[in-house]
Amino acid sequence: MKPVPRLTEALRLGRRVLDGRAGVVLLEDLTWHSGEDCWVLPLRVWADTQGSALPEWTDWYALVDENYPLGRIDVHPAKAGGIEGTYPHQRLNRPGPAARPWRDGNVCLQTGRASLGFRVRDEEPRDAASRLAWYIEGLREWLETAARGQLLAPGHAFELPYLPLREPTQVVFSEGPETFAHWNAHPEESRGWAELVPLRGNPRVLAVRAFSSFEGCGLSVSGWGDLLAKVPRKRRLRIPWMRCKRLPILPPYAAPTTWQELERAAEACQWNLRDDLMAFASRLRDGVRHLCLIGFPVPSRVGAPDVRMHWWAARLPLFSHGDVAMRGYARTPRNRERYDLMNLFARPLPVDWLPTEDWTPSELRSRGALPEELQRSWVLLLGAGSLGASVAEMLVRGGVSRLVIMDPDIVAAGNLVRHTLDLRDVGASKAHALAERLRSISPDLEVRALPQALALPPAPLHGLVSHCEIVIDCTASDEVIAALGRTTWEAPRLFFSASFGVGARRLLCFSATGTSFPEMDFWEQSESWRQEDHEELLRTDLPREGIGCWHPVFPARADDVMLAAAITVKTLVRSVKERPVTRLDTYSRDESDGDFQGVTHVSGTETHSGP
Repeated sequence: MKPVPRLTEALRLGRRVLDGRAGVVLLEDLTWHSGEDCWVLPLRVWADTQGSALPEWTDWYALVDENYPLGRIDVHPAKAGGIEGTYPHQRLNRPGPAARPWRDGNVCLQTGRASLGFRVRDEEPRDAASRLAWYIEGLREWLETAARGQLLAPGHAFELPYLPLREPTQVVFSEGPETFAHWNAHPEESRGWAELVPLRGNPRVLAVRAFSSFEGCGLSVSGWGDLLAKVPRKRRLRIPWMRCKRLPILPPYAAPTTWQELERAAEACQWNLRDDLMAFASRLRDGVRHLCLIGFPVPSRVGAPDVRMHWWAARLPLFSHGDVAMRGYARTPRNRERYDLMNLFARPLPVDWLPTEDWTPSELRSRGALPEELQRSWVLLLGAGSLGASVAEMLVRGGVSRLVIMDPDIVAAGNLVRHTLDLRDVGASKAHALAERLRSISPDLEVRALPQALALPPAPLHGLVSHCEIVIDCTASDEVIAALGRTTWEAPRLFFSASFGVGARRLLCFSATGTSFPEMDFWEQSESWRQEDHEELLRTDLPREGIGCWHPVFPARADDVMLAAAITVKTLVRSVKERPVTRLDTYSRDESDGDFQGVTHVSGTETHSGP
């Protein structure tokens, strides 16, 4: 057992600030709780809650990290004298362990940027004299807002109630405005079957692939990419789904924890949970505890119209099967139903909830995404080397979901010092290996690998290549430039060629819009850059690879390649937006005595803009 730590002066100061504060009564001194590994301070707080069900004085426990003013501060209702209901911005307020004097319902008192751990002067303070008092004052404001029924004020971001999870397996789905319109077009479909498939390489995640009606008629298929497209039928799961008109909760804002509570919440939504469960039970008497989905519409903002469906996942109890039925009763369908209803609702049987998450592209990329025009385009990547692979990964993480990769080379161990692939890919096609890696990054990615070079005319374009709207060249190959210049597309394309110099100290990005790549313009505009790089190459003692004949390799570290790739993507984004007829951008890495100082945009020359 960890020894009791010393009560620091910072903790004493935080407590002294509360002692004698108006509306705050300290019930005991700080004590160490070995089970929670923190200091505990019992207190009573007054709040103006007149006219509501909340009492003016309530008891609480503040759980404070031993490293105060750093670390966590949690505030829980006391079992005696505390609130018992669950409100918005609060964990489910269950009693918790019997030996503990506080309940589970930790109140969320962090706000805005402070909740991300940033030190924000006008939000959560971090000094010993102010931080604990700031939490208690926030608790008072939370209580008064709860008393007015304004914890979910119109215009605030919508928040689902805390769901007590009992299984680690996660169920993911893809629901957005388009699928919501589809659900609204079929209001009569309130129950049916969903097909789940395991995520390749990660069986802990199950993805909803399709929905069908109770009779088995197809309703919708989720728009997943390659990763979830071809799953053997024997690995697919068929589970029930049910949906109701609104979020099924218990007032004030608690998620149901038992099937009895779920039925009460369902009745408030005009949803007959028993009818739905018994309809499925007749088809699930196989001795297996099946999963089920419960769906409901949600808005993006409180008070705004609903914009998408959300799904909860639960493990159904075991339905009567074989010899499992009520003792003394014949094993008829009606008696089996009676047994199931008693098992579900005659006692507080827990609902085994599973974590769920919406993996629709807009949700997954809320942390940062590329422009929509780039995301929805078919992109051709020529070259799956270190620069091309890094660029491809940044594009896919930013939302590009349709990609064709061309590269005739195979992966060598020496490539891996600056490549995104790993030792498992040595000897494999670069195009295929990179495509497989990218599939593991994005669930909606469609990627095709072509282990070949771009053919020179008169050879026809590969069908996948001709379909691409943006062509990115990361080969640094004169032959590829020549092939691009002699190939004609049926409609204008955006061409983008990127290459770096010795040590990736210099970067060239050339953009053009047209039905073919302007080869002569490229050579003319990049001549001075190429000449400077050639001179630097002659001055460089190139490293070699292998034994025997001299095999020089191009020097560049992984961090330098990643930096060049990031600049390449940013330059590409501008070109997608502006669509120049031709544009040349060059960049130089600034160093002083070998120390990195930054990057300079040496030149940006645009001939004129396209339409």
